[in-house]
Amino acid sequence: MKVLRIPLWLEMEDRRVLVVGGGNVGTRRALKFLEAGARVRVLSLYFSDKLREEASRNPRLELVEGDASREDVVREHVGWADIVVIATDRSEINELVWSIAKSMRKWVNDATNAERTEIVVPYEGKVFDGLRFAVTSEGRSGVAARWARDRIKRCLESDLELKTLFEAMTYAKQFMKKVIPDAKKRFSIYFEIEDDPMFRKAVGRGDVEEAKKRAKEIILEKAKELGYIIQT
Repeated sequence: MKVLRIPLWLEMEDRRVLVVGGGNVGTRRALKFLEAGARVRVLSLYFSDKLREEASRNPRLELVEGDASREDVVREHVGWADIVVIATDRSEINELVWSIAKSMRKWVNDATNAERTEIVVPYEGKVFDGLRFAVTSEGRSGVAARWARDRIKRCLESDLELKTLFEAMTYAKQFMKKVIPDAKKRFSIYFEIEDDPMFRKAVGRGDVEEAKKRAKEIILEKAKELGYIIQT
């Protein structure tokens, strides 16, 4: 049966992540989740210098020296976690952690087995100070996924029309929330702005201010039609 994964952006603030393995892979995973705001616990008999340095200054990173081949040890720490990361080079430990995590219905990122992992950690990119994207090959080729990420980034960065659209629609969304509080009534207006010929022309020539101006005009017109009183 083919596993269908869906892309999601998750808020990790104060979520608890257990990383089993303190080597290079475990270090990268731990630091990534830590950067996203999670509380991270690393269970291992060995910890990289990077982990030790980070733990010395970051109270959200806890290094637990313990034997992950022992079921009681693993079960204790898996029970604490929201997400479990498997990152050791010992297959018997990986299988033990996997089985316990699954039995306790924890989300698992298995860095050692791309086919069964439930959470995929993709290559990320960001352009225009806020437009984010992610790429994964789901384990087939990390090198190819990284190349794809870099090429997508270069392509997007060179697209003035897209940059203008992003900035203008960001402004439009913020402004519309102020004058039309009802989200249901706002929804269709975004598409009206997008399809407006004057707005499209401004976006096409990279004129951010003109695009914002036209978006504002449309929003004010729609707000008036909906009966909202606009303070000028």
